[in-house]
Amino acid sequence: MSSQPTEASAPLIPMPSLTPDALRAAVAQIVPSRLPELNEHLASAATSAQRTSSVAPLRAFTAHWGKQLIAVVRVTWAG
Repeated sequence: MSSQPTEASAPLIPMPSLTPDALRAAVAQIVPSRLPELNEHLASAATSAQRTSSVAPLRAFTAHWGKQLIAVVRVTWAG
C-alpha cells in the first residue's frame, strides 16, 4: 500500500499550463532525462500539424505530456 501525502506534503511543482514551453520547463525540472523524447514528440506533432493543417497533433502532444507529468508527480508524491 502506498503512503498518502501528509498535509505538509506538496507537489514537486505546480501543474504547468499546457503549452509546449511550460511543459518543457516542467519536464526539465522533474525528469530531465525525458527532454529529448519531449522535443522529438513536439517536432513530430508540429510537422503533422503543418502537413494536415490541423492543431489536433499539437493538442495531442500537450495532453500526452500533461498526463505524463501528472503520473510522475503522483508516483513521486506517493513515495
